[in-house]
Amino acid sequence: MRTLSTLLFRIALWGSLLLILAPVGWVMLTSIKPTQISQALPPVWNFTPTLQNYFDVLGGNTYTSQHFGTLLLHSIVVTVASTALGLLVGIPAAYALARIKFPGKKGTATWILSTIMFPPAVSVVPIFIVASKLHLTDTFPVLIVPYAVFGLPLVIWMLRSYIKQIPFEIEEAAMVDGASQMDLLRYIVFPLLMPGIVAASLLSAMLAWNEFLFALTLTRSAAKTASVGISEFTNMYGTQWGSLTAAATVTVAPILVATMILRRRLVEGLTFGAVK
Repeated sequence: MRTLSTLLFRIALWGSLLLILAPVGWVMLTSIKPTQISQALPPVWNFTPTLQNYFDVLGGNTYTSQHFGTLLLHSIVVTVASTALGLLVGIPAAYALARIKFPGKKGTATWILSTIMFPPAVSVVPIFIVASKLHLTDTFPVLIVPYAVFGLPLVIWMLRSYIKQIPFEIEEAAMVDGASQMDLLRYIVFPLLMPGIVAASLLSAMLAWNEFLFALTLTRSAAKTASVGISEFTNMYGTQWGSLTAAATVTVAPILVATMILRRRLVEGLTFGAVK
């Protein structure tokens, strides 16, 4: 009976996974179809795969206002910078909330957690007004700072939980041996916290990489990201399905590759402290 239940569970799990991945597979399949059959109905399954759509997208041979490779570079700059800024602020904040006693500590932690429920969309107009007055529209900082701020509560709470799972006796032993506070963080906390840092970094990077509304509202060309550039493949000339799906695949690839490379650290970080 248990074997049958396990088999049914696995079938349901694989069925759900295939259902979820079906749109991704369709996008990738369309991206390697010749342009003349990419919109054919019913779909054409017997075709010779081509990489021409990728050459067109990465070579700038499309009906879009900017080279898509430049937009990918913008996305990389914004994602890396916002993730680094979030970690720079989040790690000390998480350590303080986990280890240091100060008045209002519990209330501060609760307030930080409550900001996760704040919808970023409602802050677009105020941020746009402030950025316009400071002449920061269409610049990288106008995206980097909000992305870092919106990902900060997640980073702080994840790392705070991981730090609390690290036995404080290890830090006490290091302090007895004469380690300073900076030595403690550098040689004790950071190495033990690395799985959590990787997990928090990837989740924060995904939020920044996929964000569309702020990038659409606050940028024009100098700091426009790939997520906005994808929408330009639907224009007055129609929808360039081959180029659009190729651009979508290229955009998904960096996060997917990073997740596959760091999957071991990611799993360790997401399950840290789950089993004692």
